[in-house]
Amino acid sequence: MTIDYLSRDQAPLNASEWAELDEAVRRVIANQVTGRRFLSLFGPVGAGVQVIPVDRTPGIDQGQVDMVGEVNDAVRLSSRIYQKVPMLHMDFMVFWRDIESSRTQGVPLDWSMAEAAAAFVAQAEDRLILEGDADDQVDGLLTVPGRQIRTAAAHGESGSGFHDVVKAVDDLSAAGFYPPYTVVVGPSLYAAWHRLYGNSGVLEIEQIRRLADQGVYVTPLMPAHSVLVLAAGAQNMDLAVGADAQVAYVESTSMNHRLRVMETLTLRIKRPGAICHIAPAKS
Repeated sequence: MTIDYLSRDQAPLNASEWAELDEAVRRVIANQVTGRRFLSLFGPVGAGVQVIPVDRTPGIDQGQVDMVGEVNDAVRLSSRIYQKVPMLHMDFMVFWRDIESSRTQGVPLDWSMAEAAAAFVAQAEDRLILEGDADDQVDGLLTVPGRQIRTAAAHGESGSGFHDVVKAVDDLSAAGFYPPYTVVVGPSLYAAWHRLYGNSGVLEIEQIRRLADQGVYVTPLMPAHSVLVLAAGAQNMDLAVGADAQVAYVESTSMNHRLRVMETLTLRIKRPGAICHIAPAKS
């Protein structure tokens, strides 16, 4: 028997209020998250799943070519690890007087606290994807051992961003990781890329987008002057989802009601060499 872990039937909200709340939470998370816009999604596998396998495979291998299929090699498994699937969550309050005035006076319920909780969960999701979580032994794109690391050129120089991305693409392709590529960058560096590239009459960001077939994504959680260039296909990495973002009822306290925005997921990095981390030079 499946346990109703959301306990939504204990909340004092009717069907239309739940629908408004769910839509508000989904809208905020969809607008704010960055990582899942370029990562393949695996699942959902269920909220109760606490660990999930991650298969590590070699960076470079070749498909077999012969006339009758006698060469019978296979993709090799370097290692299999079992990775935790953490829960990301933030609670918020719904006050009984707000519910009462909404129903008796027709005043719309204000879901701003739920939307704020959803924004915090979205931020936690992107931070987990980028930085991982040491306590739960989950690696992030910026922290996983085996990723490629190169030192950035002086970011103030014209064309430095484009040249950094070119070199990262060279590193990835030389290691057997081919297009499409994704670029992830912070807001200040992204803004700096909106300058003319030499005498071309073209913005530097447009030159970079020609290399980043899968897109250029901006997140304020990226460290200053750092860039990620990824071969982000599902064969290299994905986002394993246990339960996607949803709202649960927690408890009633002092006549008011505590609810929770929650999700469970983990980043599975199968081939760390598909990540090129362009880091600023150490001073």
